[in-house]
Amino acid sequence: MLDLAIVGGGPGGLMSAWYLKKKLGDLCRVTIYEASDRVGGKIVSRKFDSAPAMYEAGVAEIYDYSMTGPDPLRELIQHFGLQTIPMDAEQVHLDGVLLNDVPGMRRKYGEKTAAAIEAFRKRCADLVSPIEYYEGVGAHDNEHPWAYMTCEEVLDKEVDDPTAKRFFKVMARSDIATEAHNTNGLNALKNFVMDIDGYIGLYSIQNGNEQLIECLRSEVDAEIQLNHRVLKVGKTASGRYQLNMMNGKGPETRDFDLVLMCLPHSWLATMSWDGEELRKSMVKHVAYFDRPAHYLRISILFDEPFWGEKIPGAWFMSEAFGGCCVYNEGARHDVGRHGVLNWLIAGSDALAFANLSDQELIDAALKSLPPSLGNARDYFLEGKIHRWLSSVNALPGGLPVRDVMTNHRPEPKEHPGIVVVGDYLFDSTLNGLLDSSDAATDIILTEMMRLRRARAQQGEVSSDKIDRSYFENYRGLGPYSEVWSQFTDPAYLTDLIKIVWNRAKGYKLLVAGSASGELVGALRERGIDAWGIENNKAIHASTPKALKKFNKLGSIVDIPFKDDEFDFVFETSLCHVSEKQVPRAVRELNRVVKTGLVFGSVTSDMAPALIDRYDLLRGVKKLGTWWEWSELFFGNGFDLSMHRRDCTDALWAATLAANKGPGQWYADADSLRYSFFDKVESED
Repeated sequence: MLDLAIVGGGPGGLMSAWYLKKKLGDLCRVTIYEASDRVGGKIVSRKFDSAPAMYEAGVAEIYDYSMTGPDPLRELIQHFGLQTIPMDAEQVHLDGVLLNDVPGMRRKYGEKTAAAIEAFRKRCADLVSPIEYYEGVGAHDNEHPWAYMTCEEVLDKEVDDPTAKRFFKVMARSDIATEAHNTNGLNALKNFVMDIDGYIGLYSIQNGNEQLIECLRSEVDAEIQLNHRVLKVGKTASGRYQLNMMNGKGPETRDFDLVLMCLPHSWLATMSWDGEELRKSMVKHVAYFDRPAHYLRISILFDEPFWGEKIPGAWFMSEAFGGCCVYNEGARHDVGRHGVLNWLIAGSDALAFANLSDQELIDAALKSLPPSLGNARDYFLEGKIHRWLSSVNALPGGLPVRDVMTNHRPEPKEHPGIVVVGDYLFDSTLNGLLDSSDAATDIILTEMMRLRRARAQQGEVSSDKIDRSYFENYRGLGPYSEVWSQFTDPAYLTDLIKIVWNRAKGYKLLVAGSASGELVGALRERGIDAWGIENNKAIHASTPKALKKFNKLGSIVDIPFKDDEFDFVFETSLCHVSEKQVPRAVRELNRVVKTGLVFGSVTSDMAPALIDRYDLLRGVKKLGTWWEWSELFFGNGFDLSMHRRDCTDALWAATLAANKGPGQWYADADSLRYSFFDKVESED
């Protein structure tokens, strides 16, 4: 069994441990090291000392993307059976008055200001659709016209009315967590559209967001070591990874096969790295995302909600502290007969005000309230301060945006088993952190399967090559010509193509990795104009005479067919191409196909028992999960077919009917989503 360390017991560490249990089961031992005396990081739900009234001291709310597409975080929360409370509001506090969004701005400042707000919101909606917003940070961001302008420059260019400009800064400040000149226009744009219907919803977990932490902890299969601060990470002479740490009593050293660094960017920067290549790579990684943004929370308990009906929503935006959000905690939590207001102060104001005492901060918050609410001091009972300096990123995803693999594995050559996790790699939200955990654990899964196979082969003399003997006893079942249909059923393949692309006959198909052509022949018997390409001379020489014309000897790195010659490609050979040549091979497949590709290569997230049963990793040169492969396809002219027509349920039904489901080939319906790709037009 392999040993894996997770450094950091915040939500990223627990989410990663949860994914590892789901993806790897008992194939590895996981140990979580947390420097503090609690797990949970920035997710903190608390109650006051003088009354059992609840408030959020950390993460304010959770984004809801489910109106547009699959929302993994929402699905995780539902998996745990947690109840949620929707959150919404439209008020803004400007010049001492609470105003109801655009209608309120129109009444106080006139038609010109209201029109400027509406025009800019329309401009924002034109620049990023709900689907593009849903897709989040990606390489497409590098082409956006606002990517290389600051938010300040965008507002100066697009909004002439000074009051409207001030309105937008106030509305977005607590989400951006920095000043308009410290982030780009695209990051700001993604926050501006949050106030437009159809882009996103907001919610909180009933009885406290920290319940998510408790649920994650209950389901992870890991040893959790609190008060263990990891100081240095390096590599041992035997190739394992070594952690040097302080455990509260003294120094401690432990060695692991793989390491997940699940630390906020600010804490990652405090680490030492042993070895020049690792040190240089980690310094570059930290520097690339070094855009600190800040939060400060002031939570105040009142003996009653003295504002009555004047704060009808879950919060209001205020121009105080350069633009902040003031939450009415009673709108989502049980505060009894009391009232609780919770200021989320951001950016430079958070950084500067953090130097004040708790009492000074409480006084400043009380003074910032609209006079129309009444004298807050008459109702004051207790205040709590939580400082979250450098806790988020002012330009999440970095600029220019890089690919997910580069971001998550800073030094892949000598230290492929050190993988990082962080919300700063995506969008500085819990949703982005879950995405990061998913991506990082996919990388870990691939490394785990490599190490597992390497250990299993120690002392063995069996070949790892795709040679004559491989086909003479294919997958341990017998001669390839007799057992091939157990792995590539022609009826099942044609059913899949019909479901995804609604094509039954009359198309031309290339089998990439066709061996001796049996599948090509079976498809031709079904009326499909099927052709094959195979680079192994030994098995290709066994092609029946009647199929020699249709089964070509050649490599998918240099396919001997014309552009757009085939409607579809079914490939099973990409995993046998060298890591460096895979992108070229994908581009070649893209060149010869007109419509779509069925991805059939071996992946590292196939069931370990299945991999072992058929020795599926024999001869594999490029190993990756379905998700890792999809990133390669995305970067070379393909996109998921399910983005255009999601027929996953029908695919899964056909898969189960063909006995290709769990234990046979596909573990779940999600793996099918990442097996079908459409050729897309180049943006060039």
